[in-house]
Amino acid sequence: MLILAVLVLPARARAWDQEADKLVARLAYERLDPPAKAKVDALLGAGAGGFKVAKTPCEAASLADGASLAVCLKDRRGADFMHNVVYDPLPICAVPPTKPPCADGRCASTALKLNIAVLKDPAAPSDAKALALMATAYLVSELHQPLHTADNNDRSGDRVRVTLPGTGNRKVSLYSVWDEDMPVSAIGDAETGLPYVRALAAVHGAEWAKGDVDSWVAETHQLAVSVVYGRLPKPPACRRLPDDVEALDRGYFGAALPLVRQQLAKAGVRLAAVLNAALD
Repeated sequence: MLILAVLVLPARARAWDQEADKLVARLAYERLDPPAKAKVDALLGAGAGGFKVAKTPCEAASLADGASLAVCLKDRRGADFMHNVVYDPLPICAVPPTKPPCADGRCASTALKLNIAVLKDPAAPSDAKALALMATAYLVSELHQPLHTADNNDRSGDRVRVTLPGTGNRKVSLYSVWDEDMPVSAIGDAETGLPYVRALAAVHGAEWAKGDVDSWVAETHQLAVSVVYGRLPKPPACRRLPDDVEALDRGYFGAALPLVRQQLAKAGVRLAAVLNAALD
């Protein structure tokens, strides 16, 4: 299990819509330096049938397949190494946590750093590097979903019930809105959304590529505080669920959708920066 252990994925959380993860990977691949791009292609067996994980149906032929491969592996029985890693549940209020955000430090941000280290290790086997490459692509994307870096004693918004414009009284969780509805509304799919994020990256890419995993998580966390929770009609008190169902209005979506596109563009830029540094 040593090689598979580099792909540590959050078990309790779902993923961004897979089209969002593919979009991040496609943007990043466009921005790779030629040496890094050649190594990505070699690790994934581009032109030679792709990369396949032994004894599973999981495979990837491109960096954009990383989300599908990651989810495939997460769903395999016996993959116990995935069960205890969670996204970074940083409290949205300035209240010192009573315990570390992730048990034994097993946060997704820590998992990402471990996978990046495998990519940098010249002695790591190619299979381990291929899995680390997929995990890195997946986790960089996922850690730009604001609710993957924030919590208000509400399972990162999963216990906050909201209604959406034009859907009557149908109640859904705030987490599912940001994980599923927002990316679909913001980009459609990876193909239609690519021009939007490519244009953002062209303008802001040099600035966004700066920093490291910890600073990117902290930045995304602040967006969760100021927008995801802060722009709710009645923002909840610290560590308390809202008293009523939150009715999201068009103004909320007007602020959220540009933020989603920006986060996906940032993730693509930063994934490229990580891979260029690790693989060049």
